[in-house]
Amino acid sequence: MLVERHEAELGYWPAGKRFAYVLTHDVERAGGLAGIEPLLELEARHGMVSAWFLVGDDYPVESALLERLRSAGCEVGLHGLHHDGRLFESRERFQRELPGIHRRLREWGADGFRSPGAHRNADWMPELGCSYDSSFHDTDPFDAQPGGCCSILPYFLDELVELPITLPHDFTLFELLRAPDITVWREKAGWIADHGGLVNVLVHPDYARTPERLRHYEELLQFLAELPGGWHALPREVAAWWRRRSAELDGSTGPPTGEEAHAHS
Repeated sequence: MLVERHEAELGYWPAGKRFAYVLTHDVERAGGLAGIEPLLELEARHGMVSAWFLVGDDYPVESALLERLRSAGCEVGLHGLHHDGRLFESRERFQRELPGIHRRLREWGADGFRSPGAHRNADWMPELGCSYDSSFHDTDPFDAQPGGCCSILPYFLDELVELPITLPHDFTLFELLRAPDITVWREKAGWIADHGGLVNVLVHPDYARTPERLRHYEELLQFLAELPGGWHALPREVAAWWRRRSAELDGSTGPPTGEEAHAHS
């Protein structure tokens, strides 16, 4: 009972915030690099920052780009070494790529990882050597690896913090489902906020290249900013908070687990 009362008093988010939201971008191919600046400008217009997951070895990542992102207040994460969806196809393949993943994380000073195509294996993810991962959707029947973790809150995979992707990403919404507007984004984000969760947005600069797509993204930024009680943070800040929160609970219950992530990985 004491642990439950302490957890209720602490809440899910710092300073009594009602919910949290993060903005993330995966740059899948070299062509997506040209789409970075327009998204940065939109976010700056609304006083927001984001995380950019870049592929390690498929296209050149210049130091000037890393500096541009960091100077904008953003963070850099790793989107695998190759955007081929093969990282988790076998244990041998995974172990072969791990040294390169560790090297890129160190070189870029990256805290976070997102697997290309959101492929994942919950048992292997803790070996990535990062502070947090964000490769599990809460639910997504349309993705390359369907399923999800069934959570709108962060959780632990051993010592690794998992930040689930909780909004359908832009490719799913606009390319696959042919949505004409952001109604789905609004409804889902509002529901997550009402239930105290993490709104984790994923938009690709590879696809957000038209005035219409940029307008849709700006409409989402405006909607999130207007939701009361939101904590806007970088993913690394959310992961750090979740670790502090777990420690604040004195380890009485152990770190929160993502049992459904194992079941649906």
